[in-house]
Amino acid sequence: MKNKVLTATEFLKAGVATLKKLIERYCPCTLFDDSSLLHQSHFHVLVWAIINQQLSVQSARAIENKLFARLSAADFSEPAISILTDAELAACGLSKQKIKYIRALCNACLTKAIVLETLPEMDNADIADCLIQLPGIGPWSVDMFLIFSLGRLDVLPLGDLALRKSFARHYRLPEQPATHDYLAIAERWHPYETIASWYLWAAVD
Repeated sequence: MKNKVLTATEFLKAGVATLKKLIERYCPCTLFDDSSLLHQSHFHVLVWAIINQQLSVQSARAIENKLFARLSAADFSEPAISILTDAELAACGLSKQKIKYIRALCNACLTKAIVLETLPEMDNADIADCLIQLPGIGPWSVDMFLIFSLGRLDVLPLGDLALRKSFARHYRLPEQPATHDYLAIAERWHPYETIASWYLWAAVD
């Protein structure tokens, strides 16, 4: 994976002036380093995505740490989470809606209504069609799964607010950009939209 990221970085640096500046400032890309979510289970990443929906990184991390402590584990698994009560999950900071979403994910996995291990064999669109059937899993969560669980390099997560803000800042987009404004720029990044997005994320702070 590190070689693929290096290839992507060199491709973007050579072809896109704005990204070249960001790459030189924030290189190397650590998206898939040894501590990344890529080394966790697919289920873990989906739970992580549900927790992180519409929350700051700090707030989501606090909930994750409380849930890890409750589970006495460093990862999320279907059997371990499924035996926790709603009160225990709520005590970790999860909202009623997110508890509902995690319960639905657990049930789908335990009953084999969805088999996460088969998803790496599918293309991005088919994975999206499969996962969006689950309550609480929308385009943003699918994109996070594609990036952080499957390591797909061709994902452009436009549902991410921080990415859109960085986009607008570095490409001087109009006040209310349309989707095609983003896509027209990102067309030059293909097939490495994920890596370009990481550098825009890095430049948010």
